[in-house]
Amino acid sequence: MIEKLQTVKKGETFASKFTNNKDIVAVTLNGQLHDLSEVAMEDCQVQGVSIRDEEGIKILRHSAAHLLAHAVKELYPEARPNAGPVTEDGFYYDIDMPAPDNEELERIERKMHELSDMKIPIVREEHTREELLKIFHNNKYKIDKIMDNVEKESTVYRQGNFVDFCRGPHVPDTSYVKYFKLLNVASTNYKGDINREKLVRIYGTAFPDEKSLKTFLKNREEAAKRDHRKIGQEMDLFVFNSERAPGLPMYTANGATIRNELINFMRELNTKFGWEEVCTPHLFKDTMWKISGHYYKYKDDMFLFTLPDGDSYALKPMNCPGHITIYENRPHSYRELPVKISEFGTVYRYEKSGEVGGLTRPRTFTIDDGHEFMRQDQIQGEIEKVLEMMDITFQTFFSDIDVTYDLSVADKNKPENYLVNYRCKKCGFLNEPKRMSSGKEEMVCSSCGSTELEADFTLWDNATEQLRNALKSRGITYKEYPGEAAFYGPKIDVHIKDAIGRSWQLTTIQIDFFMPIAFNLYYINSESQKETPVMLHRAIYGSIERFMVILLENSYGKLPLWISPIQAYIIPLSENERGYAEKVKEDLRKLGVRTFLDDSNESVSKKIKLGRIFRPYYFVILGKKEMEDGSVSIRDRNDKISSMSREEFSDNITKILLERTK
Repeated sequence: MIEKLQTVKKGETFASKFTNNKDIVAVTLNGQLHDLSEVAMEDCQVQGVSIRDEEGIKILRHSAAHLLAHAVKELYPEARPNAGPVTEDGFYYDIDMPAPDNEELERIERKMHELSDMKIPIVREEHTREELLKIFHNNKYKIDKIMDNVEKESTVYRQGNFVDFCRGPHVPDTSYVKYFKLLNVASTNYKGDINREKLVRIYGTAFPDEKSLKTFLKNREEAAKRDHRKIGQEMDLFVFNSERAPGLPMYTANGATIRNELINFMRELNTKFGWEEVCTPHLFKDTMWKISGHYYKYKDDMFLFTLPDGDSYALKPMNCPGHITIYENRPHSYRELPVKISEFGTVYRYEKSGEVGGLTRPRTFTIDDGHEFMRQDQIQGEIEKVLEMMDITFQTFFSDIDVTYDLSVADKNKPENYLVNYRCKKCGFLNEPKRMSSGKEEMVCSSCGSTELEADFTLWDNATEQLRNALKSRGITYKEYPGEAAFYGPKIDVHIKDAIGRSWQLTTIQIDFFMPIAFNLYYINSESQKETPVMLHRAIYGSIERFMVILLENSYGKLPLWISPIQAYIIPLSENERGYAEKVKEDLRKLGVRTFLDDSNESVSKKIKLGRIFRPYYFVILGKKEMEDGSVSIRDRNDKISSMSREEFSDNITKILLERTK
C-alpha cells in the first residue's frame, strides 16, 4: 500500500503525522529510510512505510533480530552478539555462545515474547566513535565493526538494558515484534573465515500478522517434505561428501540421467536457434580474469593457485572470457554477426562453508551459458529469440507457473556507476566508454584536452529501448527498475514461483558494453572499419543445478516420463516369469527406455512399496497371464492399472518420449 506524502515542519517528529496509523513503522525522506522518532531538520515531505510493505517487513525482521539478541543476553549474559541481518524470508543473528539445543531455543523464544509484551521503547541514539568504543568495550565483534565503519559518529539502538550498534531504522517498540518464530540453529565462523572464532547462528522469521506467520510455517513444513536433498537421497541422484569434496556434488547414474536430459533438451534448442556449442577449459591464467574484471570483483570467491613455475591460475567463476577468446581468434565481418557461442560450462565459486547447501548453493555448478556478439541494430531481434527459447523451455517443463520479468536500467543521474561515453562540450568529440570510480574523478577529452565532459547515454538508451521493445513484442508485462542495471549494461531477469510460492531467478539476459572494450573485440563494419560489437550474456535454465532443484521440489521427484531416471520398473510375480521379464526389459532398452528389473524374492506389494521411492513413471507387472498372452500390466503414478500388448506399450512409450508430452 502506497501512503500519501505528509508535510512535516521543522522540529516535529515524523511520528506526529502518523498517530492514527499504527501500521506505519518508518518514513522515507528523499529516498532514505528514517525512524518515526526522528525530528525533521527542516520543513519536508515524507512518506510512511507500512509494516506490511516490503521495506516495512524488512524493518520488522531487523527489529526481531535485535529482540533475539536481547533475549539471549538476558538468559546468557556472557554471550557476545556479532551481527543480525535480514534474510529473504526472515533473519538470523550470529552470536558467540554455546550452541542452544531445542529446549533452550524454545526458552529463548519465550523470553522474546516476554520482552515483546513489555512494549519496551526502541530508542535511537547518536554517539561519537570514542563513545561507541566505550559502550561495546567488552564485545570485540562490535569493536571491529566500529573501527572499520565509523570515522566520527554513528548510531546505536537501545531497548531497555540492551543496546546494539546499528544504523536502523527500527520499529517504535518491542510490541510490534509479536508474530515470530525461531527456526533453527547452525554454526558459522567470524567473517566466514574457518580460522576465526566459531559462532552460533540462530535463524528466525517474523511477520506483521498471525495468519502470515502460520502460512509461512505451513509452507516451510511443505518445503521440508519437498527438499531436493531428501528427494535426491531417496531417488539416489547425487552424493555430497563434506570430508572429501565439501560443496561439490557428485551425480550418481540416476542424477546424471536427469542432468543429461536437461542438457540434451537445451542442446536441441540451441541448435534450432543458431547457437554453436564450444568447450572451454576449467581454468585460465589469472591475467585473463584481471582483464575481464572478475579478479578484482570476485577474488575472494575464486579458487586461486600458483604453480611451481610461478604462473598463477584460477578455476573459472564464469564462462564468458573463454568464449571471448574463441571469438577473437579470427576476424569477423558485419555480415557474419551475430556470432552465437554456447556451452554447458561448469564454473567454480568459493562459497563459505556455512553458506553451502545442497544444489542451491554448491561450490561448482553448470550454466547453460550463451554469449552472443552482435551489432547494435540486432539487439531487439536477438532478445526476442532468447525470450522465445525461454517460453519453449518453461512450457515444456511447467504446466502452469507464475513468471515475472524485471528490466534493470541505468540511473542517468549517476553516470559514474556505469560504463558510458563522455561527450566533450567544447569540441563535441565522443570519448570512449569509461566508468569512473567516483564522481570526483577528473576526465579529459582525448581530442582537445578539455575537462568539460558530459555523460552520453545514447548507446545505453538504444539498447534499453530495444530490450523494452523485445518484451513488448512478445506481449510480456514487466517491471522496470532504474539504477539496478549492471555497470556494463541493462538486463532482463526472469523469476518464477514454485508450487509453494517461493521465488527463483532463472533466465538472465544481459547486455554488456564492457568486456568487448576490455578485450579490444571488433568486427569489420560495412565501411570496412573496425567497430566494437555488443555482447549478450544469456542463460535459460540459469544453472542446471538450480533447475533440477525446482523440478524435483515442484514435483516431489515425480518427473515427466522423458526425464525420469527409471521409466519402467519391471516386477515379475514369481521366478517363473523372470525369463519373460528379461525379454520385456531388453525390448524396452533397445528402444532407449530406462528400465529396472526387480527380481528379488520380496512380495509384489513390497516391491512396489520399495520401488515408489525411486519415482519410476511406470510399474510393469508381469505374471503368468501376461507371459502367456505376450502382454504387460501397467500401473501408472495415479495407480491406474491397464493391460496391453508388449508392442502397444512399446509404441505408446516411444511416442511420449519423442514428443516429450508427459
